[in-house]
Amino acid sequence: MTERLTVVLVVGAGPTGLTMANQLARQGTTVRIIDSAPAPPITSRALVVMPRTLEIFDDMGVINEAIAAGNQANGFSLTFKNKKVRMDVAGLLTGPQNATGYPALRTLSQHDTDRILTEALAKRGVKIERGRALSDLTQDADTVTVRLRGQDGSHETVRCQWVIGCDGAHSTVRKATGIPFTGSTYSDEFIMADAELEWELAHGELYAFPSPAGIFAAFSMPGENRFRIFGNVPSSAEGPSSDYSEPTHEQFQAMLDERVPFPAKVVKEYWVTRYRVHRRSVPRYRDGRIFLAGDAAHVHSPAGAQGMNTGIQDAYNLAWKLALVDRGIADESMLDSYHAERHPVGVRLLKTTDRLFSAIAGQTLLARIARGRIGPQLATRVLTRRSVRRWLVGTLAQLRVHYPDSPLNAEDGSGWRDAPAPGDRAREADVLIEGKHARLHQVLRGTCHTALLFTGYDDCALPAVELCRIAEQIERSYPGLVRARVIAAERFSDHPAVLSDSDRSAHRQYGIKSASAYVIRPDAHIGYRGRPVDAERLMADLAARLPRASARQAREVDGLRSDHQGL
Repeated sequence: MTERLTVVLVVGAGPTGLTMANQLARQGTTVRIIDSAPAPPITSRALVVMPRTLEIFDDMGVINEAIAAGNQANGFSLTFKNKKVRMDVAGLLTGPQNATGYPALRTLSQHDTDRILTEALAKRGVKIERGRALSDLTQDADTVTVRLRGQDGSHETVRCQWVIGCDGAHSTVRKATGIPFTGSTYSDEFIMADAELEWELAHGELYAFPSPAGIFAAFSMPGENRFRIFGNVPSSAEGPSSDYSEPTHEQFQAMLDERVPFPAKVVKEYWVTRYRVHRRSVPRYRDGRIFLAGDAAHVHSPAGAQGMNTGIQDAYNLAWKLALVDRGIADESMLDSYHAERHPVGVRLLKTTDRLFSAIAGQTLLARIARGRIGPQLATRVLTRRSVRRWLVGTLAQLRVHYPDSPLNAEDGSGWRDAPAPGDRAREADVLIEGKHARLHQVLRGTCHTALLFTGYDDCALPAVELCRIAEQIERSYPGLVRARVIAAERFSDHPAVLSDSDRSAHRQYGIKSASAYVIRPDAHIGYRGRPVDAERLMADLAARLPRASARQAREVDGLRSDHQGL
């Protein structure tokens, strides 16, 4: 038996665990990742990658690989017997809250997602330990003691500072910790296949067909006329069977014949599966030194294609906080914000997907009547309104995820009106860097916090040169931890911190006319906003976020007070 100290042990090497390990390694935290399976799965499983996840992949440096391996889905269509509503995704991912550098959904096999993230992790010097399972764990105030079991029957005891369970719906970490996983199982089963279809619809979009019998959906995949197809079917009268049977070609063809209102043929299935759908969640995402993320914390229906994307966001939220605590820069209390922020997101998602699933696939008499008679009329009246369509697509794209009650939120000043609030995702905007077009989220890439200082353009505007002095002081106080940029509404390009916004488009995206300051977290969510730009208050906010970062903070605050009194 061997025993060694590990800083962070990630259990589970799916998209959530791989994102977690990548982000921790990227920030310099020593991480070990294990998975009970001897080899990565080769099936596609989760398929749709949302724009917010693409933004995360951009930040992680794997966006080119993800785009090359997947397909762009430009539209989503909801087709009833005599009605059809199509939403142009790119056309709706505009405006302050929805704007993104990746205005389309993408279909990317989970096999490829896992491969891309595994390769990125290997480049950071971390190898997945496959065929190694967690069998038990205990924790005290300082460490977690984990017992691991190898495929050959060997055992290893490991002491860890932190353990993160990313090991799915049947999480051994969750069970060993004793965290409840409450909820229920839907009565119907789902059958799914990656298949070649012969029909009149174009490849490259997502299609759904609600009918009185249930739902049928087809999502374009890489490959000629290849789609992920799935739908609900009644389970056996005896309930879930312990004997798994694969769905047949005849079952899939019968589903198309029943639910698609025009001729359609399943030419060939490449992969098939049958599964039950659950709705369950945990009451807490943190238990001392143990965390849960992804399906280990919440499972729900596939309605909206939210599952994998939500798990990736869980990981993206926690990793930077844990890294700052590990480096001794932030207090351990920061880790409580993980549950405070992500648990409400999981609860809302569970409720939303449950309602959506009940509407599109529920087998009650009311649900069946609604899909056959009420649904087509309601869809054509409601989903044709641009404001509703924009809200719906922005929500499904996960660009509107926000943390309004986060303990990390802070602000000064008033009169913000349409400006993004603390806890919101930082808005995307066009800027110029050294005269070249760029996106604001490109500036936010990396592991730092970012201070954005807007000059404004009304009577309360401030000269860019004065804000540049504040930016310089911030970066001197927090080298490698905080970058500071000035978004100048005037023409000013003689300083490396300046992002030119002479057409004021970035100011408009942020709803700003007066000089204002924002602090953006490493996960691209807003931590602080303040107006007018008060250097002392801005530095105080950074000191609260990074309390152990530098002994120079107090000296810099004194310097700012004397240099910029009255700003």
